Amino acid sequence: MMYERTRLHPASIVVTVLKHLREFFFPLIIFVVVGFRDGGIFSFIFYGALLVLVTALIGYSVAVWYRFYYWIEEEELRIESGVFVKKRRFIPQERIQTIDTSEGIIQRIFGLVKVQVETAGGGTEAEAVLSAVTKDEAQRLRNALLYKEASVLSEVEQDTMIDERIISKEKDEVRPTYTISWKYLFVVGTTSGGIGVVLSAVVAFASQFDQFIPYEDVVDRFGLVLQTSVYFIASIVFLVLLLSWLISIAMTMFKYGNFTVVKQGDELLISRGIIEKRQLTIPLARIQAIRISQNLLRQPFGLATVYVEIAGGAGGKEADFATILFPLVKMKEIKRLMKEFTPAYSMQQLTHVLPKRSLIRYMLRLVVPAILVSSTVTYLFQPYGSFSFILVGIAIALAYGQFKAGGWDITGSQLQLSYRFVNKNIVMIHKKRVQSFEWKESRFQRRQALQTINAAIKSSISSKNFRVADVERQDGHEIFNWYTHQKSKIN
Repeated sequence: MMYERTRLHPASIVVTVLKHLREFFFPLIIFVVVGFRDGGIFSFIFYGALLVLVTALIGYSVAVWYRFYYWIEEEELRIESGVFVKKRRFIPQERIQTIDTSEGIIQRIFGLVKVQVETAGGGTEAEAVLSAVTKDEAQRLRNALLYKEASVLSEVEQDTMIDERIISKEKDEVRPTYTISWKYLFVVGTTSGGIGVVLSAVVAFASQFDQFIPYEDVVDRFGLVLQTSVYFIASIVFLVLLLSWLISIAMTMFKYGNFTVVKQGDELLISRGIIEKRQLTIPLARIQAIRISQNLLRQPFGLATVYVEIAGGAGGKEADFATILFPLVKMKEIKRLMKEFTPAYSMQQLTHVLPKRSLIRYMLRLVVPAILVSSTVTYLFQPYGSFSFILVGIAIALAYGQFKAGGWDITGSQLQLSYRFVNKNIVMIHKKRVQSFEWKESRFQRRQALQTINAAIKSSISSKNFRVADVERQDGHEIFNWYTHQKSKIN
């Protein structure tokens, strides 16, 4: 099959310009501020240089668009690019796993989509990115590259065959569909850890302008107020935290708005986003594990987030952290949802929990450092430093929570591990997806017949590990025997 050489839509020029402007955002802001403050002849020099820079960037983006071609030939997606050095990339059809689409602001203005081609064994970035193509073109690429049985047909025949197959499937079966309500999405935002990310961004943003904003003068002028009014300081801190919390909620709503999961044959189609609309295609065969996570705010209400661990980097950079399958569901509904969407996995009740003698080890790992830190702070910052002993109480509660969360279960070919660092996690892995399994004993563990077990799966370009500390030695050997079919002796 031959697919003629094609350029991207001219809107990709705008996408490239904005991409480079975003990378140079802070230097450009400082550049403009400096030019504005200096005045006189220096202003003309600064703004002249800025005009030259922007013009060169636009010219470079036009050249990138003009030199970029893609086509399909001999069952390969071929891409030619490069302004100064010509580069060609050949992606065999059999290596292509998914073709995902997204719609940023620019794409939505022009009615286009961005196409990301993911391959087996890919890294954290997509193997190929087409930043601006029409929706019909994206569908033709999907039909030609994913539906291998259609590769020898003409484009019209491919479209007809695929449409008929989809219509036939829709008539014969009801596709499982999951959507999250705006009420639940608001709860996702209010109970997420996004406030920390927003606070970090605010601090980083403010630090870029320390040369232009007279922070020291502000502190000197209001120093007396700051020293005499604890309520004023507390109010400022409260307002900053409240603003960060509201921003994190808004970010969550924009990112996961209209979140939908549809099971179509042996694929999961996930779409989400308000400003940037994204669609991910996840073949069930690429799922390495299912992970259920509960943070401290959601667990008391029986709520959790469900992730799928993917091999090969589906979703680009997100593959480093896994892909959200269900943003927020009740724990009692997870088993039903998994039966509909990921029938190869099933959440079971833990049949093996941690022995009581391992509790002391969890306490020692967290409580002893907390006591040392609190004692040091109390000694250095008397008398208010004694409040730091609250940290000891937190350490005790967290250590007990880690102990209660730990456990494992084996059902047929599925291994289920449960553990907690701060969030509680339940992981389900099939034997064929476990890349390696190991157990370790320290000198102190050996005295109490305890072990630490670790199961690793392939995730992106590296491995992801799931670890449960201080299980029974016999339990560790039992899992090892299940995984290797080789009896492990207990000494």
